[in-house]
Amino acid sequence: MIRSIRRAACLAGILSLLCGAAGAQQLAQRPQAPPRGLAGNAARETVLEGQVLRYTASAPTPPLGAHVVLQTPSGAVDVPLGAASYLQANHFSLASGDVVRIVGVQSRTRQGSVFLARVIQKGGQTLVLRTAQGAPLGPAGARALGAPKTQEQAGAR
Repeated sequence: MIRSIRRAACLAGILSLLCGAAGAQQLAQRPQAPPRGLAGNAARETVLEGQVLRYTASAPTPPLGAHVVLQTPSGAVDVPLGAASYLQANHFSLASGDVVRIVGVQSRTRQGSVFLARVIQKGGQTLVLRTAQGAPLGPAGARALGAPKTQEQAGAR
């Protein structure tokens, strides 16, 4: 009798583990809601190309951080770039007259419409500003990812 109770308890435990594993597998296979930010917006990404009119390391209005005002064929566009310290840490500087190419998406915020820059290029230098999920990168994030962020730092390929 005790053996049959132990056997039943053991079988119940095994069945419970198997059901838990199957449930976890189903959850892993379930489509996830896309994260906020740039993820899922690859089709919406656009490119801004133009000449730098003004670079500010610390904007007084949101979104805070570095901003570049870019003269494009359709007019001047203010593009927030994130932390100026991230640009400095990657030896990426901007000055009036520089010609740049910025890849990102137009997004709506509480302050209005803003162009979320994901990648900026100047000459042969490319700097990734945001992850594919839209999270801004910073000096600590670059170290955590362990990969060079500029072609200049990565060397010629």
